[in-house]
Amino acid sequence: MNFALLTYLSDCQPKVRFELEKFSPDIEEDIKQLRELGLEIVVDGQNYCLVPSLPLLNPQQISTALFPYSIHYQPIISSTNEWILQNIPSLKKGDLCVAEYQTAGRGRRGRQWLSPFAGQIMFSFYWAFAPKKSIEGLSLVIGLAIAEVLNVQVKWPNDILFEGRKLGGILVEIANHKNGMLNLVIGVGINVLLPKKTEISQPYAEVCEIDPDIDRQTLLPKLIQHLYTHLNTFEQNGINEEFQQAWQSYNAFSNNEVNVLTEQGVISGIEQGIDEHGYLKVLCGNKIQMFNGGEVSLRKK
Repeated sequence: MNFALLTYLSDCQPKVRFELEKFSPDIEEDIKQLRELGLEIVVDGQNYCLVPSLPLLNPQQISTALFPYSIHYQPIISSTNEWILQNIPSLKKGDLCVAEYQTAGRGRRGRQWLSPFAGQIMFSFYWAFAPKKSIEGLSLVIGLAIAEVLNVQVKWPNDILFEGRKLGGILVEIANHKNGMLNLVIGVGINVLLPKKTEISQPYAEVCEIDPDIDRQTLLPKLIQHLYTHLNTFEQNGINEEFQQAWQSYNAFSNNEVNVLTEQGVISGIEQGIDEHGYLKVLCGNKIQMFNGGEVSLRKK
């Protein structure tokens, strides 16, 4: 991918061909490659224009809505999580990186996270807890906060679902920053409006199915504010009984037959929600078995 060319096109203003030739001797081949990635580029005579799925975000408005947190907005970026990781020494707890397109977005277990230009809500933020704080179940807290705002469902441990299809995902990483705190980078990606030719290997959902008039500019600050409220509550109370009940009310697989895919094989049972550690509870015969998010995957049977 020609990153410089894509960045130059990212303000979505028409560019004349001779302006683009300074980025590549073969503009047509670069445009072809960008289109193969799902980007819509319109050519009108000698003019080239990148067309966003939705209006671009306004970083000034987002900064005002989320004050006192700092917002780094970059339309094209390799990875919002990576940007936070690299810049933690200069960040405050709650500072964010927001993008329209990631060239190297990552999901759980290193999977690629596809992101059509301006078709998702994508952000990562820096958070910190006391060094001895347990973060077991943290992705459940983030998932529930998002599900409550969008009125959708969660799938253990960190998927957001609408009508059984994946709407969004969460990536939590521990950062190696020596400041006496437990430092985290938390990334969120939510599908809002994807081009029809987007190639995703599993059934996916979009926020525009829930609300065709959705406004990312309004939704983004609302999501983040609700997330931060939940994180502060988690810091005080952990995965207490009240949280377990709230999470279960949004649980897409509640009391369903499920398969738990482990390194040793597939275990089948009835999903029973979560415990105080955020571990998955599955009724297998007459016995409850527990699973944590690092070792397994969950599928409806």
